[in-house]
Amino acid sequence: MITQPGAIAFANFDAPYGFYEDFSAWLSAYLGGAVILVLYALLKRKELGIKFLSIYGLHYVVLFILTYFLKLKVIGNVNPSFSVLSLFFLSFLGFQLSMMLFLPAVFSPPYYSYDAPLLLIQLVLWVASFYIFLRLRELEEEKILTVYRIFLGLMLFSIFFGFLKVAEVFG
Repeated sequence: MITQPGAIAFANFDAPYGFYEDFSAWLSAYLGGAVILVLYALLKRKELGIKFLSIYGLHYVVLFILTYFLKLKVIGNVNPSFSVLSLFFLSFLGFQLSMMLFLPAVFSPPYYSYDAPLLLIQLVLWVASFYIFLRLRELEEEKILTVYRIFLGLMLFSIFFGFLKVAEVFG
């Protein structure tokens, strides 16, 4: 979720442009960061359980295949040697670039009119995660609440700038 503004910013640096390029850049950046989550989940496999690991692994594989075919559709003519191995390594680079460009992209939105569906998806994800963390806060101990308060503040900040982006794109 946090990779979207930066991923769209670096996707719009160079041609080809368009919805599918931005969408595949966002998914690719997410997959690069999700590897860190997979490694963490493997370390905590006893607490999480094999069912969770299986579902998350399936989620990762399905998104990887979807992203690969989206990338082929977008850059297949430009780079015919694009492969699954290329996507795997480029997803890490995309994750790093999206993290580096996150703040500049939030304050200076790189969105075009064809990015409106992605922007709306991002807003829905932000609001849903905000709601989930509010619900989790009720279940946690007091010592963890400070971390949640910081995170919720960042989420509200992001949601506010998300609505500003919607106003800029549709305005």
